[in-house]
Amino acid sequence: MSTVTAPSASPGRPSPGSRAGRPEKPRPGAAGYLGLVAVAVLLVLFFGWTSTSTLMLDLGFTRLPLYPGIGALVLVGVLALGWRTGTGELPMLGALAVIGVTWWGGSGIGFTLTPLWEDLRRAEPVLQGFMNPNWGFIWRVSDAWLVTLAMAVVATTVGCCIGLFLAMMASPVSSPNRGVSQFVKALNSVIRSIPDIGYGLLFVALLGGTAGGAGPMAGVMALVMFNIGIIAKLTGETIDAVDRGPLEAADASGANLLQRDRIAVVPQILPGYLSYSLYVFELNIRASVVLGIVGAGGIGSTISVQLSRFAYENISAIMIALVVVVLAVDYLSLTIRRRLT
Repeated sequence: MSTVTAPSASPGRPSPGSRAGRPEKPRPGAAGYLGLVAVAVLLVLFFGWTSTSTLMLDLGFTRLPLYPGIGALVLVGVLALGWRTGTGELPMLGALAVIGVTWWGGSGIGFTLTPLWEDLRRAEPVLQGFMNPNWGFIWRVSDAWLVTLAMAVVATTVGCCIGLFLAMMASPVSSPNRGVSQFVKALNSVIRSIPDIGYGLLFVALLGGTAGGAGPMAGVMALVMFNIGIIAKLTGETIDAVDRGPLEAADASGANLLQRDRIAVVPQILPGYLSYSLYVFELNIRASVVLGIVGAGGIGSTISVQLSRFAYENISAIMIALVVVVLAVDYLSLTIRRRLT
């Protein structure tokens, strides 16, 4: 009587228990996940201690605070997903830490969703105005649109030129010496540390500006400083990563610093620099609107005036037109960047 034996899996064949021939990912240790459960329990206690909301979740047999309950469900879901996918203990601990820090940030500012449904009636006239835009108002403020575009164009040109110079001075590849490089890097950090709205308030106070938009020069200066910080940062990092071969060839031929930068550095960074400049122009269209609200001219000043008059139908038309303008500029700059790269 002969016996039939099952064929053994050959080395080149996947085993029956594996998927597509790949070994299954081993699950993390249960002891490590018990520690993660303990961390999650501490986080739930922290949620309950720091929560300021009075909303309760009625479960029939008991009532629980709503937001800590939602936080607990999120923690349970993260742990279950990590166990199901075989994620290690360290990434899971990082995910729990992110949830805990986010809760801490929200509780620190008193974040709550209660006003969304408690004050919903107050938003009714605002929503009605936004749902019925006054299209004719767009053409009545065409001058403000032109001021906004002019601010973006001038600020992009001036800011990108100065930013390129500072980037060349900040990078050790193209800077005259280490001292100059460190000083300009520190200067660029200071320039980037102040937001565009901060520059707008500063230059409006220095050069003048009103809610009617009498300060486009202040807006241009604010955008210039904003652009310098971006261009100097991005272009400086591009200079740091250039190919050193042309630099060595320029040094071997006896070129001075200016000739070396012009021949060996600028041609390598030019496509990226032009791409950054177009990106900055996109940012300037949006930023000029915000700066106009603080009195720096342009369409933002018009929005500020209409907001004070509660003319939400006019604001809605401006917002829709702004979306169209930004999308058009974005598409144009994207097309140019593709040709450059």
